[in-house]
Amino acid sequence: MAIMYTILRRLPWFAGMGVLFLTIGPALGSVEASGGTWRFAAPQQRLFRPLLADPTEARLAITSNLGDRLNGDIGGSWEAADYAWGADGGLRFRTGIHAGVFSKLRRSGTTFPLETADYLIGFHADLGNDRYTGRFEYAHVSAHLADGYEGYGGYEGYEGPSHADHAGKADKADRTMRARRAMTYSREYFTVYGASELRFAPGSAVGSAIGSARVYGSLRWSNHAIPDVRRWRVQGGAELVFRPLSGDGGTTRAYLACDVRLFRDGDISVNRTAHAGLLFHNEASRGLRIAFVYHGGRSEHGQFHHLEDDYAGIGLFFDL
Repeated sequence: MAIMYTILRRLPWFAGMGVLFLTIGPALGSVEASGGTWRFAAPQQRLFRPLLADPTEARLAITSNLGDRLNGDIGGSWEAADYAWGADGGLRFRTGIHAGVFSKLRRSGTTFPLETADYLIGFHADLGNDRYTGRFEYAHVSAHLADGYEGYGGYEGYEGPSHADHAGKADKADRTMRARRAMTYSREYFTVYGASELRFAPGSAVGSAIGSARVYGSLRWSNHAIPDVRRWRVQGGAELVFRPLSGDGGTTRAYLACDVRLFRDGDISVNRTAHAGLLFHNEASRGLRIAFVYHGGRSEHGQFHHLEDDYAGIGLFFDL
């Protein structure tokens, strides 16, 4: 019965994967008739490139805050199929799945206790050309407290009965339990993204310093949310990638990126994230980035969604 309940509860998820298969199958079967080309499970990146400053992107990264917290992310995507109309630079369609784990750790001496982790899995469909790209995704995320969490808003320094009388000890224990109490945080959502990218010629006034600029936006709606917060989200952002520091052909570039997310979590909230750093990429945009990171607003972790989480730090991002 438990298995049947789980299947029925996740029916929208399984149905979504089925619709994805039914949509892709006929398209791939009619490739030759339409004159397009397709590849199955070819080693390639997302058509809609992951957003540089969005902390909710599935990625491999670690950010050490200037306080006593670290953010560790493990994630990526698998591209199932790619369909192209025309030659290079024409319209392309690419689809697959993505997943990630977003964790928050606390620095404690030489150890890093895990406080919380958010788990994400979703499928995506990207469409675009060299200048304009779009992405549709349907995803599930759930958040869980970990055994290293000691509580936000609780007390510090309590080490045992010798530090308080019986009444004081009971009061502190009660506050600790309230601070440590986990909640059920689970949701599924649809998101539609759109982006426009400009690449500047080296000889132009702007192109002498800036290699490319991208602006983007997204709309998100959650069809199922526990608790009933952040049902919708509006997002916008911009990215600037400068010319190679060592001249044309170099792999080291400076970049700036900002991302803003508007949602309702009790009241209207605005989260802001900004990066300023260096990226070391090959011609396929694979490599790593190191950046100064700023985040302001509510926490991106589900268990702490109602708490403010303002921090600055240094991040290392591996772009696979």
